[in-house]
Amino acid sequence: MKVILLQDVAKIGRRSQIVEVPDGYARNQLIPKRLAEPASASNTKRIEKIQAEAKAILEASKANFKDAIKALREASIKVGVDANEKGHMFQAVHADDVVAAAKEAGIRIDEKMVAFHSPIKEVGVHEVLLVLGKDKAEFKLEVVKNN
Repeated sequence: MKVILLQDVAKIGRRSQIVEVPDGYARNQLIPKRLAEPASASNTKRIEKIQAEAKAILEASKANFKDAIKALREASIKVGVDANEKGHMFQAVHADDVVAAAKEAGIRIDEKMVAFHSPIKEVGVHEVLLVLGKDKAEFKLEVVKNN
């Protein structure tokens, strides 16, 4: 039976995929638990439309991602933190701190895109990862002590 997955299902597929599964598995497991719905003609058209919209959004996001990376590499992004005399911070830098600093520089990025190689707990220049799907890029973040 062909079904459209409403959620990610282990070893079957990802959300919005049309997959072929045994009839009993579809009727007794997937459909009652609202993990899938039968792949009727109208449902299939609806899912294809949703997938096309998602693809368009992803393409736009990739273009914004490339622009953001270029701007982040050119700009000097600084985050002010409270730290002791040795430069050890009282609290690590988080993704929302990076997003706020980028916003101050006029660059829009999403908090979900920001990743760190390791927690930033000291004042100095650090590499920060920006991730969008399979695309990854790094930029430098300067962590400075507040006066």
